[in-house]
Amino acid sequence: MGGASPCGTAICVNSRYLTLGGRPWLPVMGEMHYSRVPAADWRTELLKTKAGGVAVVATYVFWIHHEEVEGKFDWSGRRSLRGFVQTCASCGLLAFVRVGPWAHGECRNGGFPDWLAARCGTRVRQDAPEYLGYVRRLFAEIADQLDGLLWKDGGPVIGIQVENELLHDAGHLLTLKRLAREAGLDVPLYTQTGWGPAELTDDELLPVFGGYPDAFWERHVDDWARTSRKHYFFTPVRDENTIGTDLLRPAVTLGPEREAQLERYPCGTCECGGGMPPAYHRRPLIRTADVAALAMVKVGSGSNLQGYYMYHGGSNPEGRLTTLQESQASGYPNDLPTVSYDFQAPLGEYGQVRESCHALWTLHRFLADFGDRLAPLPLVLPAVVPDGIDDRRTLRWAARSDGRQAFVFVNNYQRIEGLPEHPATQFRLGLRDGTVILPSQPMCVPAGAWFFWPVNLALDGLPLRHASAQPVCRLGTPEGSLFVFAAQAGIEVEFAFGPGVLAGVTGVFDRRQAADGLTILSGLRPGPACLLELHGTGGQRTRVLTLREEDVPRLYKAEFAGAERLLLSDAAVFADDDGLHLRWRHADDLWLALYPDVPGGLRYGGQALAGTAHGVFTRYAMPATGRRIEVRARRLRAAAPPAPVRIGPAGVATVPDEAAWQHAETWQVTLPPDALHDAADAFLVVNYVGDVARACVDGRLVADDFYNGRPWEIGLRRFAPEVLEHGLTLQLLPLRADAPVYIEKECRPDFGGCDWVVELRGLRLEAEIERVVTP
Repeated sequence: MGGASPCGTAICVNSRYLTLGGRPWLPVMGEMHYSRVPAADWRTELLKTKAGGVAVVATYVFWIHHEEVEGKFDWSGRRSLRGFVQTCASCGLLAFVRVGPWAHGECRNGGFPDWLAARCGTRVRQDAPEYLGYVRRLFAEIADQLDGLLWKDGGPVIGIQVENELLHDAGHLLTLKRLAREAGLDVPLYTQTGWGPAELTDDELLPVFGGYPDAFWERHVDDWARTSRKHYFFTPVRDENTIGTDLLRPAVTLGPEREAQLERYPCGTCECGGGMPPAYHRRPLIRTADVAALAMVKVGSGSNLQGYYMYHGGSNPEGRLTTLQESQASGYPNDLPTVSYDFQAPLGEYGQVRESCHALWTLHRFLADFGDRLAPLPLVLPAVVPDGIDDRRTLRWAARSDGRQAFVFVNNYQRIEGLPEHPATQFRLGLRDGTVILPSQPMCVPAGAWFFWPVNLALDGLPLRHASAQPVCRLGTPEGSLFVFAAQAGIEVEFAFGPGVLAGVTGVFDRRQAADGLTILSGLRPGPACLLELHGTGGQRTRVLTLREEDVPRLYKAEFAGAERLLLSDAAVFADDDGLHLRWRHADDLWLALYPDVPGGLRYGGQALAGTAHGVFTRYAMPATGRRIEVRARRLRAAAPPAPVRIGPAGVATVPDEAAWQHAETWQVTLPPDALHDAADAFLVVNYVGDVARACVDGRLVADDFYNGRPWEIGLRRFAPEVLEHGLTLQLLPLRADAPVYIEKECRPDFGGCDWVVELRGLRLEAEIERVVTP
C-alpha cells in the first residue's frame, strides 16, 4: 500500500502508523453519509465537521440508494458521490470511500438492492461469477464518479474499504480489492473489517476496529450492553466481539498467533462510536462523556487512526419501491426508524452541534498538532491493572511511551455505573533517563474524569519534564509559538521543568524547587488570562496558555484573515471563504473572542464591532436579537389503547404495524409564516412520552423517532416552504408498561398504575441564528 499525489506527497503505512509526506500521521476520520444528507447542506455540514477537528470524511456507497431498480443508476442530488467528494475537496477535507458492495450501515439489505437477491439468491458476498459481474458494474460506476478525484490525481480520496463485516473469506476480500483496482480505484490505503476476528489478507488490507458505548443490536432488554464496559479500559487487545453480534458468528477464542498477526498492522478504528441509534427493542441514551471518554481510551490504547461512526447523523432518502432502512420485515434482526439516522452523533441529523462534538474537539486538536509525536509511541500498561470488566476499584490508566517521552492517559469514567474518586494518587514512570513521578504532590482523581498528560514534551526546544494539564494545541504567531493546555476540574495545574532549563518566567504562578532539581510552576489560575512566557537558558522562548476545563470545548482553531488563530465562543463556529460563521440558538449574548486579534478588528454587516480584552483574547459582541416564536398545537385525535407488542421473526419486539397509526394520538402543529425569518434553521423540540412518533408534512412522512427519553428535534428548513404552509402533523403511539423494550431506568415513564402512557408534554420552536463576521 501507499501512494503519492502529483506533487509528490506520499501516504504510506508501516506496522505502527501512517505517514504523510514522510512524517508520522495520526488522522481523525469521521463518518458522514452523503445520501443521507441533502446536497444543499453538504458544504455547511462538512465545514462544521472540519471545525470539529476531523481531517478525513468516511462515507458508504449504499448500492440500493443508487440502483434500486436494476440497470437504472441514480447519482443525482443527494446521491451524487462525485459532488460530495468534490465538496470535501473544496472544504480542505480528505475522503475515505467505503464502496461495499455490502455495507450494512443499518440500510435495507445491508445496502443490496432487492433485485440482487432475486437474481443471485444466497450466492452473494462470495466469488460467485454472476454476483461478481454485478459488482464489476457497480465498481465501474463508482470509479466513474471518482474519476480525477483520487489521491494520485491530486484529489482527496486516500482510501477504499471493501465490503464490511465479512469475517470468514479473505479470498473474497482480495477479489474485491482486485476488482476495485481494475476499475481504476487506485488509492494509497485499503481497509477491511478487523473485528470478529476477521480473516486477514496478508498485508493487502488494513484491518480496522471499533467499539461503542452501547449496542442497539443486543438481544436482551434488561440492562445496558454489559460487554461495552470493555471499551472504557486500556488494553492492547484490538479484537473484540461486541459489534454486530446479531449478524456475526459467535466469537472464537483468540490466541497469541492472532495477536502476532495484528502486530503487522497499525492499530486503527473506523467505528469508534460517535453515538448509537435506537432499535425498536433497545433504545440507549448516549451522553457526552460516553463518547468522549471512550474515544480517549481508544487513543490511549494505541489507536493511530481515529475513525468515528457516526460523526454526522442523517436521514434515509425516500425509496422508489420500499423504505430503505433495516427492519425485521426485510430479513434483518432489528427495526430502525424509517427516516431518522440521527445516531445521537456529535453532529445530528439536521446538523445540530452537540456537546459531544465540543468534547471531542480537545482530543482532535491534540492529534492534529501532536499526533506525529504520539503515533510512534506504543502502549505500555502499569504493573497493576483491573482484573476484568467488572473491576470498578482499580484506577484505569496507561501510557504511550518509547522510553524517552510519554503521554499518560487516565480514565475514571464508566457509562451508567460510574466509578469512585481516587485520592492521594501519583503516577510513576520508569524512563531511560530516570523515574518520573507526576504530579509532584499526591492529588485526587475525581469521579468521572478522563484526561491525558505529557512527559518529556518539547515545547519548541524547551523540555517540559511533565505537566498535570492536558496539551490541546500549538499556535504559531509572530511572537513565537503558543502552546495551549487544559486544566482538569479539581486537579491543580503544575508544569515541571528539568534542572537548569528555565532562565525566567513571566506570569502569575508559584515557583518552587523540588528535591530532584525540578522547577515546579504551580498556583496558576487557569483561564483566558493564564499566560506564561518562558525563557530557557539556551535562549529558547515559548509561551503557555492554560485554559479551564470548561473553556476548551468552546475553543476553535482556524485560518482566518491570513493567519491561524484561536477562536473562543459559546456559539458553533466554522470558517468559510466569506468569513467566520457563528450559529447560536439563544436570544442574546452572542460573542466571539480571537487570539491574535485581527488588525483593524472585526466587522459584521459592514459595521465595525467594538472589541474588549478577554484575557489574551479580544472579545467581540454581535447583535443576536432573538424573538419568541409561538407554535400552536391542536389535538386531532386521542390515542386508542395499544395492542400488545408483537415479537418479530428475529425474536425481539417489532414495530407496530401500519394499522396502529390509524389510532395514534394525533396533533396538528401550526407554524407562523415567518418562523424561518432571519434564521439558519428552526428546530421544533418535541417533549413527549410514548413508544414511536412520526411527523408528516402534507401527508408525507419526513421524520420519526423511537422514544428513549431524549427530546425529539425536527429541523424545519429542509422542509420549507411546505412546512410553513401546511404545518406538521405529529402522531404518537402509546408505550405499554409491559413492552419488552430497553429504555434506561431514569428515562422510563411513570405509568401511574396504568397499562400504557402517551403524552405530548410540550412543544417549542428554537431558531438558530447565523452571523458572519469578516476582517
